[in-house]
Parts: sequence; structure tokens; C-alpha cells
Amino acid sequence: MAGPTLRLPWGAFVLEEEREFPLPDGWRVDLAAIAGDERGPDLEQALASPVEAPPVEELAAGARCAAIAVEDITRPACAAPVLEALLDRLAAAGIPPGRVRVLVALGGHAPLRRAELIAKLGERVVESCDVFNHHPYEDLADLGVSRGGLPIHVNRMFVEADVRLAVGSVVPHPYAGFGGGGKIVLPGLAGIETLEMNHRPAVTGLSGAGLGIVEGNRARAEMEEIALAAGLQAVVNIVPDGRRRPLGHYYGHPVAAHRRAVELARRVYRVAVEPGADACLLNAYPKDGEQLQVGNAFNAWRALDQPPAREGGTVIVTAACPYGRGHHSLHGPRMRLWREPVERPYLAGRELVVFSPNLSELDVRKSFWTGYRHVRAWSEVLSLLAARHPQGGRMLVFETAPLALPVVRRPR
Repeated sequence: MAGPTLRLPWGAFVLEEEREFPLPDGWRVDLAAIAGDERGPDLEQALASPVEAPPVEELAAGARCAAIAVEDITRPACAAPVLEALLDRLAAAGIPPGRVRVLVALGGHAPLRRAELIAKLGERVVESCDVFNHHPYEDLADLGVSRGGLPIHVNRMFVEADVRLAVGSVVPHPYAGFGGGGKIVLPGLAGIETLEMNHRPAVTGLSGAGLGIVEGNRARAEMEEIALAAGLQAVVNIVPDGRRRPLGHYYGHPVAAHRRAVELARRVYRVAVEPGADACLLNAYPKDGEQLQVGNAFNAWRALDQPPAREGGTVIVTAACPYGRGHHSLHGPRMRLWREPVERPYLAGRELVVFSPNLSELDVRKSFWTGYRHVRAWSEVLSLLAARHPQGGRMLVFETAPLALPVVRRPR
């Protein structure tokens, strides 16, 4: 008799589909899915009710040009509806789309090509605005030094614009607590030295930051200080669901509006789970575009005080990776903050298998220790499960692991 079938979201932006993965008989699935019934303001409500900031039309009054920083395709929100609404308001205030520069806030990520720009920004924006991929090595304005001693090097086109807006997702982040807000400038629009100094504590373990931690987070405070120094006036933050659809929008001051979005995000992404499963599956969607983002799937595991899978259990990472290995100017292979992959202490005593059909063995070894198995066929995962768990068991499944803020489920 066949066992249950998993249905997992697969290939954010590129494939954008749901794939089925059968399990052997004897397994029962414990699905850790984020909430879909929480709601915040829709886009029109958010723009009509600014959080501690002037309306877009007021910011644009008498101005000649504008710059809008937008997160890149490694982040889940679809930015097109928000950008189009901002363009309409800027045009009503006297700034037509031809005088709006849209800056893809890449930080150290790969530049977006036309098809990716259209997927993220929408065709209207790509056709009517001057769109640039931020470059962390060139065309930077020197704004001095932060309180913590960081050189403040930020995209010059953004700094010199009359109106400076941003659009981004508020989802859990292991370093900044959550995405969105001032993070669009640092790391999004920052120079490589600024990026390195801000991110190095995350590598050395001295950051004092963590998943879902915003207040008291040194890295987040530094990001917000530098974003305000660069002149970021207002943001539109989007809280997406597990299929990248917007659940709420918040427009306003880069810090105040962000905190309002975080309130909704904490409710949306909180999932109650029972640790100690026989197997745990971590699906990397919606950060499954490239291998260098797949590590975010472990956010869900590391957020719990108790291991999701028992000692002797099996951990499965599933990732589409249509872009293959990917690119990162800080954390990519041989870059400034790259480290040779080692065994992950929190997985000790458990077997880890990485299932990603689009990755080569050489790709995988840039992020995963050689003691972890990589397979490209689901049948190999099934063989591993049969060998290690011939009687089956309970599988805890995080269908969108990078988004989850798990807590231990209370006994009934």
C-alpha cells in the first residue's frame, strides 16, 4: 500500500509550481504550514494611512526625480503592484515614470536579467522606468562613518534622488531578525566594505542577532542608522504568505512602518510543532532559486530549543535551485566571508540528505559538508528512508522552511 504524498511549492518566480513527492507506507506527515488567515492592510489602505511619514504625493511635491529601491528575486514578494501604485502617485505629484529610477537592491547578489526583472518588477515598470542593478563596487556615495565605525558607502543614484522610497518583504531573517525596512539600503544598496563590516559578525558568531529578533539587534540598528543617513524617506513593506501572495502592506517611516509589518509577520509565520520526529523535511521555497540561499531552510530547525528530528533520525532538504549554484559577492565560494563547509553541530547524530535535481555534486559541496549526501532523484530519498526507517514513522514537514518561526506545540 502506498504511503502519503507530499505537495510542496517549488521554484519561486521561475517554475512556480507545486510538486508531488510520494512517501513509503508507514509514514505519517506532520505538516508545519504557516498561517494563511492572518491579514493586514491592503495596498490602497496602506498608502492612504501612512505610518509616521508623509503621503507619497507630499514627499514628491516640487521634486524633479525619484529613486525606488526594490528587493531582488531572492526575496519572495511580487513588487509589481506596489511599484505601479507608487508610480501613479509620483506621476500625480509631477514626477513621471521616465524620471523614476528603480534600483534593484542586490547587496552582494547576482544582477537580474530582463526576464527576472519582469518577474519581480512587472513589465510596465521595466518598460517605463530607468531600471538599474545595484553594484557594490561602483558609483557609491561616501557618507562618512557610522556610530559603530562602518564606512557608509551607498548607491549614489539613490542618495542623489529628490525622493527616496523602498519596497521589500518582511520575512524572518537569521541576522537582521526580519527582512524589510532599512535592510533595503544595508545590505541592498551598500558598497562591499560596508557590506563586509556589517555581515562579518554573523560569520564570527559575535552578532548578538537572531531569527525574529529586532529590538536589541545590533545589526538591525546599524542597518537602520545607515538607511536613514542615506536619506531613505519611506518604505512599503509587504508580508507575503507561503505562496508569495501579499497578506498585508505597511507604508511609512523606514523604522515605524517596518515594526508594524513585523507585528503581522510574527503572527503569520508562527507555527506550533512537535519536536523529536523520526524525520524532518525542510523545503527551501521561497528561497529555493539558487543553492547559496538554501541554507535559509535551516532557520526553522535552529529556531527551536528542541531538535525537530530525534537523534538517529533523518533530515531532508529539498530545493529546486533553477539558477544552480548562484552568486554572492560576500558569502559565495572564494569570496570575503566564505568558509569551507563543515558538519553542522545542531544536526549531530542525524543523517542529512540534500535533494536538488538541478545541482551538481560540485555545486553542493560549496555549501554542504562532504559527510552529507546529495541526490538528484527522489527514488534515492525513498531508498534512504526505507533503509533507515523500515517501519516508517512521523515526518515533520516544513513546506516553507525559510519563513517558519516554530514554537513547541503544547500537549493537549
